[in-house]
Amino acid sequence: MSNRKGTFFAIYFAYFLDYFGYAIVFGIFGPLLLNPEFGMFPMETSSRYRNVALGVLFAVFPLVQLITAPIFGSMADHFGRKRTFYLLNIGAMFGYFLSGLAITMSSFPLLLFSRIITGAFSSRRCICMAALSDLSPDEKSRSKSYGIIATLGGLSWIISILAGGFISQALTPAVPFWITTFFSLISLGTIILFFHETSDEKRESFNLDPLKGLRNIGSCFQIKGIRSLYLFYFFMMMGWGINLLWLNPYTLSHYHISNQALFILLASTGVVWSFGSSVLNKLLIKRYKPQEIARIGTVGLLIVFILCSISNTFIPFAIFALLASAFGALAWTNALSAISLAAPENIQGKIMGISQSFGSISFLLAPLIAGVVAGVDLNFVYPLAALFILISIGILSLSMRKQRLATSPRLSQPTD
Repeated sequence: MSNRKGTFFAIYFAYFLDYFGYAIVFGIFGPLLLNPEFGMFPMETSSRYRNVALGVLFAVFPLVQLITAPIFGSMADHFGRKRTFYLLNIGAMFGYFLSGLAITMSSFPLLLFSRIITGAFSSRRCICMAALSDLSPDEKSRSKSYGIIATLGGLSWIISILAGGFISQALTPAVPFWITTFFSLISLGTIILFFHETSDEKRESFNLDPLKGLRNIGSCFQIKGIRSLYLFYFFMMMGWGINLLWLNPYTLSHYHISNQALFILLASTGVVWSFGSSVLNKLLIKRYKPQEIARIGTVGLLIVFILCSISNTFIPFAIFALLASAFGALAWTNALSAISLAAPENIQGKIMGISQSFGSISFLLAPLIAGVVAGVDLNFVYPLAALFILISIGILSLSMRKQRLATSPRLSQPTD
């Protein structure tokens, strides 16, 4: 295997396994915390407390990721991609191992600590994208590499949901984390054997700034022309995040289906997401602009979230949940595209970094808010998601209206 092919292989393998480890919790944590039989809490623990604990468990991952991702990005620029990969793989292995140990010991505090460790070392996908950018200097090659990455992400989601669900049911919920620990070790081996440093440019200076992610969020409001798009993205991700994180516990609590049916539903959302972001999006992009497609996606999400909240049986709910994945793919993909197109070409890296920070803060707040709401009444979860989507639609519609006014020949005054 040539150096270049080996490096691509190591990057793709690392990305696949990192996404695998990220997604595997969505089929495990809901039953683990909400089902008294697993023993994570005493039998008499209320459902309100369990839902809040689940929200905290989901939220701590993006919280520490928001802090550490910019740090590891700077480390990759200064010390090189390969050395940073070493550190991230070792840290992720330790985090997954602790998760398996915590579940075996039925220790929620240790499980929470393991998610802090795993979130802190969860930047392998960012380094993969940076390395692919190094190896793909032109638009055509970069588009091809990113297309492979997107396909691997969808495939990894499907496999992780099915594997995590069925393995945890057949054995114990700890086993998928032992397997992920072993996979991370294999990924480390591929980096050692096949990855060759991709950036030969002069190394950037390294500054340890734990608040860089928060600074990124604040700096977005200084970039004229895309402030409202970031606010739209924030509220859209809040609504989508509530659906993603609570689909598992909501389905189990309301419809009492088998675990096999639940895992098939979760895996199917990955298939539909891939269809929405590829086939459906390609059809719409021929006729509509990204902002228009993003509005189509969010309006679709609003409708299906309302329908999810009033579905009394599982089959209609499952259909609406799958439709949500298609609309969510359209909204997410074109929200980022609209933000990128609205920004100057010379700050695209900064813009995407801010977008990642907004995604992290959304997935930090969404489970905390939803956890409290679910603790009061689980029936309020999907109306809450619909509310955030409705806010995002209003923000995007106002932004599009301002843009039309700004380009109108009758406009007498400039509009931001």
